[in-house]
Amino acid sequence: MSNCPHCDKRLRIIDWRPNCPKCGVNLMFYGFEERFYEDAKRSELSMAGMRVASKRMKAGLAGSLWAKIRLCICFLPLVSLLLPWGSLYAQLPFAAQKWQAGILGFMNLFMGNLKDAVPYLRSMWSGEWSALFQRGILLLGVTALAAVLALLVLLLSVFSFLNLKRMSTAVVVTSLLGTLACVGGLVLSLSLQQVSDALANPLFTGTRGWGALLSFAMFACTAAASLILRKKGVSVEFAEGDEERAEIYKKVKAGKIQLADLPCPVVVTEATRELEAMIEKEIGGAQV
Repeated sequence: MSNCPHCDKRLRIIDWRPNCPKCGVNLMFYGFEERFYEDAKRSELSMAGMRVASKRMKAGLAGSLWAKIRLCICFLPLVSLLLPWGSLYAQLPFAAQKWQAGILGFMNLFMGNLKDAVPYLRSMWSGEWSALFQRGILLLGVTALAAVLALLVLLLSVFSFLNLKRMSTAVVVTSLLGTLACVGGLVLSLSLQQVSDALANPLFTGTRGWGALLSFAMFACTAAASLILRKKGVSVEFAEGDEERAEIYKKVKAGKIQLADLPCPVVVTEATRELEAMIEKEIGGAQV
């Protein structure tokens, strides 16, 4: 059972009446005015906090020209990996295999013979054709790294509204790492072709691809757009008083300020003045 909010008397199960058996106050309406004003102040602050967070989120995603540009190109590094960086072939009788350094190649690998491919490639790493397979396996690994970095660029760009500067910095760093991966992939792709031509073996061959150049350009674009966006930032326009209410609401949630200590309305704006004037006019008219 509960206690009386006025005299703190312990209420029993038989105390069903709306008034306290000791002090006689109405248990339902005691402190109603204070609770009403606290709810009004909490509503004012929480709604302002939601409006501020929503506007900041929209501004972080598409609040300026460069924000829109980055949002439009953030997926391009991942799409560019559809163009293969190179391929490794094993033209064995009745067991021809192909490993393509690209998203489509990885999809075929994971949906197909991954269990057979990994032991086979591991055995060929130090075999007779190690010079060819080592470059091919390294190319597959670098391409996989680039795919992970491209996915991170996409996710960090989409969630940039959480913290525009930090997320933009993370996108720049990730994109630059992606460009380095592309340079390494291009070198490995060209080396794979050279070794394949030197061996001139019809069973085991490797071919270069130009996907690394395209991916390099896309990573460079996302890095440049995020760097410019970080420097210029975005401008966010809030309604009068909303930003101040949002800051006060943070302090209320942290326990630094009590709702009972705040006035009602918490922040006086032109809109609240007009509302108060209208209420006073209606009350005054009713009294007449």
